[in-house]
Amino acid sequence: MADLEKQLQDAQACRFRLIVTDGVFSMDGNVCPLDKIYELAQKYNAMVMVDESHSAGVVGRTGRGVTEHYNLRGKIEILTGTLGKAFGGAMGGFTTGRKEIIDMLRQRSRPYLFSNSMAPGLVAAGIRMFEMMSETNALQDKLHENTAYFIKKMTEAGFDCKPSQSAICAVMLYDAPLSQKFAAKLQEEGIFVTGFYYPVVPKGQARIRVQVSAAHEREHLDKCIAAFVKIGKELGILK
Repeated sequence: MADLEKQLQDAQACRFRLIVTDGVFSMDGNVCPLDKIYELAQKYNAMVMVDESHSAGVVGRTGRGVTEHYNLRGKIEILTGTLGKAFGGAMGGFTTGRKEIIDMLRQRSRPYLFSNSMAPGLVAAGIRMFEMMSETNALQDKLHENTAYFIKKMTEAGFDCKPSQSAICAVMLYDAPLSQKFAAKLQEEGIFVTGFYYPVVPKGQARIRVQVSAAHEREHLDKCIAAFVKIGKELGILK
């Protein structure tokens, strides 16, 4: 935040200032400090744009993202997101925000003007997902219960998991070749995960990223945890 404030100070001569941030940072699963970002935006007359790709449908009491999490709904100028993650679609996304900005983007946004439209079935599925979020909070509650259970059990088993406020659990292995070997062995056990290493994450911060879903039942989570423990012992990570 100190560096952000310095950039805003340096940009005061500019006509516009726009702060752009992820809502949830996908490698760690941590939520951005939007409350502090918003305070700085107000102080230095800046706009804010939040990419909610990993937070929409996940973060906040009813899944409305980080603006709900920080009680800032309606106060952020631009929100972007995807229909391919929490909303269950295969592709497509959205931009929403201040009416004046959206009106301009309809005329000036190259990805909007020069792209083929989405398939009607995907549009219908996305609309239905938004409707479901307004009808019930059951999936949202189950997702948070599943994530909390998975992280708790993995930590108790001896794994180093980063704290998460989303559906992302980063299981830290720190060694790049180890992360790839571990992920490959997990896939042999029927667990589909991906190992990440530099330059996707900083050097020495290799990890396996697990994304929990509301579609997972307790037996699915237990199977995944058991596979992690089995491979962890085979590779000497767990005693």
